[in-house]
Amino acid sequence: MVIWIRRLLLLFVVLALLGALAIYGILSLSLPKVDGEVVSSKLSGNATVERDAQGIPTIKADSRLDVAFATGYTHAQDRFFQMDLNRRNSAGELAALVGELALEHDKKVRIHRFRDVAATVIEQMPESERALLEAYTAGANQGLNEMGYKPFEYVLLGLEPQPWKPEDTFLTVFSMYLDLTSRQAGMDKAKGFLADIAGREVTEFLSPVSTRWDAPLRDIYFPEPAIPGADQVNLRAFASEQYAALGGVYVPEKFIGSNNFAVSGKLTEHGGAIVEDDMHLGLRVPTIWYRAQFVYQDGGQERRVNGVTLPGTPFVVVGTNGSVAWAFTNSNGDWVDWVNLELTEDGRYMTPEGPKAFDIHKSVIEVKGQEPVVEELRFSIWGPVIESEYDGSLKALRWTAHDPEATNANLYMMEMADTIYEAVNVANISGVPPQNFTVGDSAGRVGWSIMGRIPNRIDLDTTYPLTWQQAVGNWAGWLPVDNYPMVLNPVRERIWTANARVASEENYQKMGNGGYATGPRALQIRDNLLAKEQFTEKDLLEIAADNDAVYIAAWRAVALKAIQNNGSQANDGQKEFARMLDNWSGQALASDAGYRMGREFQDAMKEKVLRQLGRYFLLKADRTDKGIEDIWLQNLSREESSVLRLLEQQPMNWLSPEYDNWNQLILETVDEVVADLGGAETLAQRTWGERNTAKIEHPLAKAIPVVGQWLNMPAVPLNGDGWIPNAQRASSGVSQRMVVSPGREEDGILHIPGGQSGNPTSPFYRSDFDNWLHVRANPLLPGDTVHTLTLKAE
Repeated sequence: MVIWIRRLLLLFVVLALLGALAIYGILSLSLPKVDGEVVSSKLSGNATVERDAQGIPTIKADSRLDVAFATGYTHAQDRFFQMDLNRRNSAGELAALVGELALEHDKKVRIHRFRDVAATVIEQMPESERALLEAYTAGANQGLNEMGYKPFEYVLLGLEPQPWKPEDTFLTVFSMYLDLTSRQAGMDKAKGFLADIAGREVTEFLSPVSTRWDAPLRDIYFPEPAIPGADQVNLRAFASEQYAALGGVYVPEKFIGSNNFAVSGKLTEHGGAIVEDDMHLGLRVPTIWYRAQFVYQDGGQERRVNGVTLPGTPFVVVGTNGSVAWAFTNSNGDWVDWVNLELTEDGRYMTPEGPKAFDIHKSVIEVKGQEPVVEELRFSIWGPVIESEYDGSLKALRWTAHDPEATNANLYMMEMADTIYEAVNVANISGVPPQNFTVGDSAGRVGWSIMGRIPNRIDLDTTYPLTWQQAVGNWAGWLPVDNYPMVLNPVRERIWTANARVASEENYQKMGNGGYATGPRALQIRDNLLAKEQFTEKDLLEIAADNDAVYIAAWRAVALKAIQNNGSQANDGQKEFARMLDNWSGQALASDAGYRMGREFQDAMKEKVLRQLGRYFLLKADRTDKGIEDIWLQNLSREESSVLRLLEQQPMNWLSPEYDNWNQLILETVDEVVADLGGAETLAQRTWGERNTAKIEHPLAKAIPVVGQWLNMPAVPLNGDGWIPNAQRASSGVSQRMVVSPGREEDGILHIPGGQSGNPTSPFYRSDFDNWLHVRANPLLPGDTVHTLTLKAE
């Protein structure tokens, strides 16, 4: 019997090994071609793709069009499934790939009709730009067709990859729009709902334009709104049991944004500017960005461009051309309007020309494994029509992304800019999601402006839904480029942005408020920049990797004060909690239990206070439907700063009658955190890294039993947090880091949280992960050539 058991076990092991070898063999069939020759009739001359030991390509050609072809070829061979997901994401076509799981997503996205917008952009764009996209498309399709086998994801899904189209490049851009600017639409509706119940003063307190954490480029500050008194907000006006009768609320962490900053040549030994950029986005496998160097001839001049590209597009998105280095963060300006529609008895809506029938568009959504789903979408003169989740009223969404004039391929012109002035001119006419554009040049100049189209609005607060009469004249075309917000060559010789308010006075009026970040990241970066008078690239890298917990320190102080005030009545859990807080490092370090205590307290305390407010405002509006508070509380902006002010100042009219005083609420929250973390005796083992563990996954990893985890990046503890410059969370954070002085690229730094290849059998699958994890000064420039692929004209 024992012998047969051993034989069966041996058989299972052999079968498992054979299965693993079979899987490995299938995966390896779709590895990219990195050596040899490729012939194409779409090339005007020869091009080469030289890869270094990390798989970073240097793409050389005599023309920019041939560089675009080779880039498309390289992207498709390394990342085609990622390209496919990006275009399907914004087009609302994911269900055709993965089935009903993505159907609700597709329904929500189809209202934007991004595929139609992208096709219109292609039709209207200049021939020179269309040629660039067509060259990229030809390269992508040849790269896909010349793989030894289709990418492994399509084997798992049982589908064939569909060819790339020129408009798919703009669908890739629209996926970035969805990531970067769509949340603002929810904020406008939430503020409108709250203002109807509580008034605008209360709404502006809970979603303030200004906080004490602001650090605009010019020292011009707005006053923080006063805490409304009992005549406007009085939670104690209702009985305790009325609060307990309503449902709770979960308020998720907001998206963590990005950082960039620059110092002028007056603060460097060599006299050139230095630019830093780290874009914070969702982290996944493969990573969002693809590193590359372009080398080509332009009117007899060699262009050499380094940085990160976005698979699906032929551009270097963030990088340096030797004369200029450029960087982005999300601007959070006001690029969205909600319009309250007025309906007539016959179902039409009011316009300046009188009642008008809705335009109806039939949307057919292909769903893998079942019949297509047909949706009827309504459209108004202002944009798609959506039913409000708050009261069922109809609203029209007006968003810059819907206008074909807001999207173009002008970003490629950044490669030719020689000064910050030329670079800013390109930025202002580029058709991308509106971004903070930070730039420095080899002559030492630095500046900030907005990249992307800006609506030319009248003086109207558009952070609330508009009446249709207000909407009529609100957008007077696009803001002229000679009137764009900008700060060039600042007196302090420094630029910084981190998704908080950057602009002041007239610049702010042009941008508006689209839901700025609370601001501690920007504040820390500014203070670190002002603390030194000379900088190197490694100095800027250190600022980017700053883990100091300035913001959480304020929440820590609230908890410590309450426990101290409790004196001898403090229980063992409270005492141990206080001991952890007392002994913290003051930094968001993976090894630090004290930081974990402060961070858990902040999360729990914020949710508890907002839950009370959600209950109160619904009671005040005589609405007891559970869940509605979840929606508006999740869509406010900077509400956590207002919660902190309430905890510090403790106005009784803002406290639920469930509690006699604020300390009682704070101590109850501490007790709940201690219990959730396993009790007083285990707090010392509850480190920040235990919670903040990397979760950077391939979208199909969970679909493959056991070996699927092999597709993911290592699950390692991370320093950092969304409230500090080193903005690392488990599955969102630093999608790339770049530090460079244009013209001195040999000293530049760049890393990404993964590798170049999307194939797990490639040596380039995780090739940059360790550099990213340990914030190493990994070289910006590709290393020595290890592989050379020659692309020849037929």
